[in-house]
Amino acid sequence: MTRTEFSVFALSPHRDSVWHYHDEAWIQVGGPAGQIYGGDWGLVATNPENGNIFRYLGSPNTWQHIGGPGASFAVTGDSVYGIGGDGVYRYDGHDTSWTKVGGPAGRIYGGDWGLVATNPENGNIFRYLGSPNAWQHIGGPGASFAVTRDSVYGIGGDGVYRYDGHDTSWTKVGGPAGQVYGGDWGLTATNPENGNLFGFQYVSPEDNPDITPGIWIPVGGPGAEFSVSFETIFGLSANPAGGGVYRWDGHDTSWTRIGGPADSIAAALWVN
Repeated sequence: MTRTEFSVFALSPHRDSVWHYHDEAWIQVGGPAGQIYGGDWGLVATNPENGNIFRYLGSPNTWQHIGGPGASFAVTGDSVYGIGGDGVYRYDGHDTSWTKVGGPAGRIYGGDWGLVATNPENGNIFRYLGSPNAWQHIGGPGASFAVTRDSVYGIGGDGVYRYDGHDTSWTKVGGPAGQVYGGDWGLTATNPENGNLFGFQYVSPEDNPDITPGIWIPVGGPGAEFSVSFETIFGLSANPAGGGVYRWDGHDTSWTRIGGPADSIAAALWVN
């Protein structure tokens, strides 16, 4: 029987093993890794020695070598993308075959909405339209970006902005932020002064004209890293005394500690 769910993966503090949180317990699913990246397409990890990238196939210690090293990677709903020496590449879905889909990029960000990349020279942001070398200029530079199910969000000089879906038009939806994290649940952002975390779920006025689409709710205190899944938010605490992996309970600022310290975390769709 095939089981599909969104859950969280963690890289151990010394990066010597990859773990999966499943059925209220942690299971080791892989050995050493350099970085882990997650999303709707699944989980990928890099080899810490040579940078090669592997895809987790859903069972402990079962990984598929899918490509060589890259500067960074991003997972969307359809595949995994990477920055190579001369451009952006998309994994073709078999063997170690990748197709070059764009020129040089500074950063790439992926999510269910799609892939975006920044121009390494001026920071302008572009959306990948699904065909090699087909990109749409959607905006200017930002401190950071995050992709959710509905759009892409960025940190501008005076707040958080949401791409309107056409031309280079963005709407300011929040005040200043330190970091933004996106996923199917929505957007989260940290307060730049104290690190507290706030959540934002966009609702189109067409779907519900009686509410304001830009409502933020406090969801928790500061953390070293956050990862947004389909149904909730996961956080990594930097507190050396009680650090670990936490899961937002879905209401107020209540979180449950689900695991010990980790180097990094990644929410990913898991199919077994």
